Amino acid sequence: MGRWKRVVVILLVAAIVLALESWTVHATPTMFKNCTYTRTDDGSIRPPFSLTPVLGSVKVTLKTDRGTLELRLDRQNAPCAVHSFTHLALQRFYHGTPCPRRTRAILECGAGRPGYRFPVELTGKEQYRRGVVALSNQGAMNGSAFFLVHGVHGAPAGSTIIGVVSNGLTILDRIAADPRQPVQVLEVLIG
Repeated sequence: MGRWKRVVVILLVAAIVLALESWTVHATPTMFKNCTYTRTDDGSIRPPFSLTPVLGSVKVTLKTDRGTLELRLDRQNAPCAVHSFTHLALQRFYHGTPCPRRTRAILECGAGRPGYRFPVELTGKEQYRRGVVALSNQGAMNGSAFFLVHGVHGAPAGSTIIGVVSNGLTILDRIAADPRQPVQVLEVLIG
C-alpha cells in the first residue's frame, strides 16, 4: 500500500472513531448528578456524598406502629432528594419518629433536622395524586420530613416528589380514617 493510501486509511479510521465517540457521549444519558447539600448548625448527621445516580429506583419498607407500607423511590426526577432520603434512612434518622401532621389529604412523618439542606427538585409536572411520596419543603429548600398522599391534595406544586406507595395503600387509608390515633415510624429499611 502506498504512503498516501495509508495516510488516508488512518485519517478515515480516526474520523470514524471520533464520530462514534461523539455519538456515544450524546446517546447515553448522564448516569450521575452532582447534588449540593449545605450543612446547617442544627443536626448531627453529615450530608451524603454529592455524587448520586440518576437511573433506577429504590425499594423502601416503611414500618409504622399501624402497619407496613412499601415505597418505590424514583431517582430520575429527583435524584438528590432520593439520595438524601435513603442516606437518612440508612443513618436510622427516621426510626422512632412521629407522624405529627395528618390532614384529609396527607400523612406527614419525620421530625428533627438532619444537619443539612438542599434545593427542591421540581419538574413543573408535579401532581400530588393518591399514593405519592414527597419531601416537605422549607421554601426553596428540602427538609427531612416526608409526606404520603392518601386523598385529594390540591396544593400547588412546590414539594419534591420522590416516589409512590407501591404496596400498603389500605394501611394508609386506615391511618387516615382514625385521625385521633397517633402514628409513629418504627423503622425505614432500604432494599
